[in-house]
Amino acid sequence: MISAHAVHLWGNLFAGFLYTVIFFFVLKDMLAPAGLRTPFSISIALIFALIISGFFAGGLFAAPWAHSQLETLCLVLAVLPGLFFLVLGWRNHFFFSFLEIKTSRDRFDKLKEEFLSVASHELRTPLSVINGFAEILVREKLGPLNDEQKRRVRKILMQGQRLNRIIDELLDLSRIKRGKIECRKDVFDLVPVLKACLDDHLIVCEQQTLVLRDNIPDVLPDVVGDLERVTQVVVNLLNNAIKYTDPGGEVTLSASVDNENHEVVIAVTDTGIGLEPRDKENVFREFFRVQHPGKKYSGSGLGLAIVKQLVEAQGGRVGVESEGAGKGSCFFFTVPKSRETSS
Repeated sequence: MISAHAVHLWGNLFAGFLYTVIFFFVLKDMLAPAGLRTPFSISIALIFALIISGFFAGGLFAAPWAHSQLETLCLVLAVLPGLFFLVLGWRNHFFFSFLEIKTSRDRFDKLKEEFLSVASHELRTPLSVINGFAEILVREKLGPLNDEQKRRVRKILMQGQRLNRIIDELLDLSRIKRGKIECRKDVFDLVPVLKACLDDHLIVCEQQTLVLRDNIPDVLPDVVGDLERVTQVVVNLLNNAIKYTDPGGEVTLSASVDNENHEVVIAVTDTGIGLEPRDKENVFREFFRVQHPGKKYSGSGLGLAIVKQLVEAQGGRVGVESEGAGKGSCFFFTVPKSRETSS
């Protein structure tokens, strides 16, 4: 007859080994595809660690129970769910289905990117023709137009230019996703770049009766990054602030130095519609657009997603602050200071 000590030792060791095998499959096929640093993965790993260490420590270091039959029953009850889970998962490919789901999601994302890229390229040529003929008509090179005809042709041209901007955003996002956009590492002065962006938006703000404020210091440390892409980020943030701010509101472009993190912080603050807490988490997602009761805003929902990708590609951070709906927003991003300036 098996002794109580043997049942205690080998029962705990077998249970520990069983749950170690289960954890291996869970780790490989469930947690790794989902991300090992997510709260869910960390929680599952900690639970398995406690169970496995408890069995091994109990078998090797703890004394057998006084009632050996009760201990045997508890070990059987502990092992049976593990065996059931392992056999069921193996027979029905339960573990591997998570990997298949992740693979299918990756394949879908790749197909989506390819479709956006191809569709954008195919739309660009006919759209350029439409815009070109609209410009010819607006300039009356084919003959004079009356006021109503001019108004309608200008509307065609305006919508064509808007569609062209959306296509540019789709192409940019597609290139970023495929790693086709390389950000340069130039050292440059931010002040003239930010001033130029402000000047380019003065007329738009005047047309919409918005106040455009300049809160840029006369001198800033040189930064390292891609001048063209930094300009694109600032323009996107200014366009976003102007679009979501009602007439009579204010938009402010500011910059400051964060010596602790060795970076320059650029911020665009507005007095517009603001953001709900739930929207702050999603505002940088692709195709996400803030819903506001009673108002509809045009756009593709790609501008802020592109901003995030471009900023992070240059080693910076991006974020947003808002006290709630109707209380305005502050979108900010950082650009690393140059080493020469930092030293």
